[in-house]
Amino acid sequence: MIKRFQEYIRQNGLINNGDEVLLAISGGIDSIVMLDLFDKARMKFAISHCNFKLRMFDSDDDEMFVRQLAHKYNVDVFVNWCNTKDYAKTNKLSIQEAARDLRYAWFNQVCAHNSYSKIAIAHHLDDKIETFFINLFRGAGLKGLKSIPVRRQNIIRPLMFATRKEIEEYAKEHMLVYREDASNKTDNYLRNKIRHHLIPMMEEMSSGASNSIIKSIENLVDTDLLLDSIKNEKLQQLFTTDDNGTKKVSIIELKKLSPYKVWMYQLLSEFGFTRPVTDSICQSLEEGNYTGLRFNSSDFELLIDRDKLLLREVIKETSSKTHEIPKDIPYITKPLKINFEIQKNSAKFIFSDKKTMAFFDNDSLTFPLLMRKWQTGDRMIPFGMSGSKLVSDILIDSKVDSFEKENVYVILSGVKIIWLVGYRSSNEFQVSKSTTKIISMELISSKSGFDLELFQ
Repeated sequence: MIKRFQEYIRQNGLINNGDEVLLAISGGIDSIVMLDLFDKARMKFAISHCNFKLRMFDSDDDEMFVRQLAHKYNVDVFVNWCNTKDYAKTNKLSIQEAARDLRYAWFNQVCAHNSYSKIAIAHHLDDKIETFFINLFRGAGLKGLKSIPVRRQNIIRPLMFATRKEIEEYAKEHMLVYREDASNKTDNYLRNKIRHHLIPMMEEMSSGASNSIIKSIENLVDTDLLLDSIKNEKLQQLFTTDDNGTKKVSIIELKKLSPYKVWMYQLLSEFGFTRPVTDSICQSLEEGNYTGLRFNSSDFELLIDRDKLLLREVIKETSSKTHEIPKDIPYITKPLKINFEIQKNSAKFIFSDKKTMAFFDNDSLTFPLLMRKWQTGDRMIPFGMSGSKLVSDILIDSKVDSFEKENVYVILSGVKIIWLVGYRSSNEFQVSKSTTKIISMELISSKSGFDLELFQ
C-alpha cells in the first residue's frame, strides 16, 4: 500500500520536493493510516487537530491521543479548541457545517504562520461515493456530482486511491491503534445511512456497484474539464472588463446561447451564483422592466443595466469621506490618480477637449480644494451653460451605469463643484482673458481600489 500511496501522490502531483505537509488528524482509522503512510514514506509533515467539544470527555481523550501520536512520530502538533455549537448558532449552520468551517480555518491559520504548503485530509474512495449520493439527493449539478476532488488549492487527499476495506486491512496488518467515534455507527446522519444501508444494498443488487460508481464519477470529472474549456472560451468572447474591474456582457448575446438558462448558470457560476439565482435573473429578463435589478453571490454583485449585465466584486467598505487637495500639490494617488500643473496664461496655451482633463483660473479657486464622491442633490454649472444642472442628470445623459456612478467623484472649490471628474467641468472658474495662471487637472486612473486614505 505504501508504493500505491507514493505512486498516487506522484501521478496527481500532490506533493512537490520541499513541501512540508500539515496532516489533519482526528484520531480515527483513516487519519491514523494516512499518518503512518506519511511516516513510512519519510515525508516532512506535522499534525493538526481540532477539539470540537461535541462529545464530552471523548473529545478531550481524542486530543490527548493525537498529542501522544505526535510524540510517538516525533513531529510538531497544533491543537485548537473550537466552540462549535456557538459558532453554528451564530452563523445559522448545522453542526457538521460549522465543524468543517472551523477546521479548515484553523488548518489555514497554522499554514499561514508556519512553513506548511499543503494540508492533507484522509478522505478515501468510500467517502467519495457517499458524497456523490449526498450531493445527488440535494439536487446537485455536475460540480457536485464530481464529489470530493483529489486536490483543491492547498488541500490534498492522498488516500483517495484506497477503499475503507483496504484502510482497515492496513491498520490491522501494521497493528495501528486508533480512536472510534461512536456516532459513526448510528444512522443519525445521511452519510451513515448511505454507508450502512444504501451502498450494501447496491452491492447486493449488482456486484461491483461501488467500482462502477467511481468510474462514473471519473467520467463526470472528465466531462467537467471539457465543459470548463468551452465555458472559459465563451467567457472570453462575451465578457469585457473596464478600468474599474467591472465585467460587462451583452444581454442580446447571452440570449443567443442555447439552452439559454443552462448557459446563464454555467457562465455566472464562475462568479459564485447558484442555479436558483441565475434562473431568477433569466426570469427577470423575460418579464421586462428589469433595469436596475441587482443580484448577489457571496463575492460578486450583478446589476441589470439596460442592455447589459454588469458584474463586480462585492464592495466590503464604502466611504463618504471628504479629502483635501492642498495648494501647489503636483499630483494625488488616492482615491483617484490625478496630476495637477500650473502654467502662465498665454496665446500659445493649448487646451485639450479630453474629458479626462479640466482647466481653471487658478487664482479664483479657494484652497484647499475638496474631493468626495458625488451625492444626490449635487448641482453644477456645466461648461458652456449658464444655468445649473443636477449631477445625476449629467450622469444619466452620459449613460453612466449604476456601478460606475458609485465611483464618480467631484472636486469642489468651497461649496461649488468645479469638476465632475472625468465627465464635465464647471463653467465657473473658467479661464478668461484676465486669467494669469491656469491650473490643469488630468485624470490618470479612475481606479480607486476603495482605498480612501488621505492623499499622500
